[in-house]
Amino acid sequence: MTAVPGSTDPQGTTVSEDSWPARIRAQFAQRVLDLRALHPGVGAALDQHAAEVRQAIASLGQPVGRDSLVGYLIGFWDGAHEAGWRVPAPCEQPLDFAALRLSAVCLMLDPEPAA
Repeated sequence: MTAVPGSTDPQGTTVSEDSWPARIRAQFAQRVLDLRALHPGVGAALDQHAAEVRQAIASLGQPVGRDSLVGYLIGFWDGAHEAGWRVPAPCEQPLDFAALRLSAVCLMLDPEPAA
């Protein structure tokens, strides 16, 4: 899954590959990540999604890193939209499969905490 230069973001704007994680986080992923403190099951679901993403990237023979994760993020976004998925509205619970998967990738793209 390679990132496609000039892809469109959640608002339909053409954006660079590097801005995707921040845009998705602003749209809904931060709400998902914030729910981890209130609902431990959300954290477990995100961990499971992250493991599946790592496995999917590795199965392609690619190292799991920023480039492959951004490529996965954009590819998954495009596939979900083609299948009819849309960003959860602010009043909706953003806990469907696609929202959790995209949020897990955003979490994987966070810098490592300082030791």
